[in-house]
Amino acid sequence: RHGFQKLVSNLIALRRSIKQWYQTQSTGSFNTLQHYYILNLIEVMGSSRKRQNSTSSSNSSDSYSSSDSTKSPVRSKQKRSGTPESRNNSNRRSSPRRQSGGNRHNVSIKRKRRKEERDAERASREKEEKKRKDKKEKDKKMKPDKKDDKDKKDPTAPNFEKSGKLAEERNTYKGIVIKYSEPPEARIPKTKWRLYPFKGDETLPTMYIHRNSGYLIGRERKVVDIPADHPSCSSQHAVIQFRLVDHKRQDGSQTKKVKPYLMDLESTNGSFLNNVKIDPRRYYELKERDIVKFGFSTREYVILHDRSEGVVDTES
Repeated sequence: RHGFQKLVSNLIALRRSIKQWYQTQSTGSFNTLQHYYILNLIEVMGSSRKRQNSTSSSNSSDSYSSSDSTKSPVRSKQKRSGTPESRNNSNRRSSPRRQSGGNRHNVSIKRKRRKEERDAERASREKEEKKRKDKKEKDKKMKPDKKDDKDKKDPTAPNFEKSGKLAEERNTYKGIVIKYSEPPEARIPKTKWRLYPFKGDETLPTMYIHRNSGYLIGRERKVVDIPADHPSCSSQHAVIQFRLVDHKRQDGSQTKKVKPYLMDLESTNGSFLNNVKIDPRRYYELKERDIVKFGFSTREYVILHDRSEGVVDTES
């Protein structure tokens, strides 16, 4: 219908243009046959225009009469065949968008069903686990465990566990229990290690520490090897221990070597290696020209050996 109206409008426009062009031209330039054909074309166009107007007026009157009777506008005179459900199905089949929407809807329904099935399985498992736990608890109440009876000790029974008194007696010296015991890898070094103490700019006497495998440092002069009389130092503050450990040479070969180590014995104010506080109960290797401090004491101990540069062997 819309195509026909467009065709008619085009013909009307063509008629106007031809009429204007024909009026502007002189009558003598055309023969009688051409003039006849043009007039016939104009008449045909005029008759088609009249028919169109008559059909449009009849359609409008029919639509108005039907709207008054049913109180709903009529979109078209053509009757649609089939039920509305069949029409919807045909539309769905024809449009790919509607097909994809239907598939998505079906997929969502399947997902919901699967989710519901999973939830039901989980709920059934939880119920079974609860039943098992309840059975176990009932069995425990009915039959007490033998382990609980073993754990309950008789206070009057003798106790044969280790008390630690034997180890204390072994580490006791002059009635004082020593906090530290030497490890099995303790060795006396062949290198002549020394401690050079300094108090500010003052140089104190050199300490030779290569004659024993370990040296205890602290304020308790009865048991310590190197006294530290500063009030911030503990009675048994730290220990210097020589240990036989693995050593890698410059050529890459492995060997054993006795090296000095420092350990803090859980002192109150700690020990410092090169102005860094060390962790207690842990070995730290001492290297040539390292500086050791204990507590808040201003004394600094520099560790060297007889082959260090600028060291003169003055040991008698």
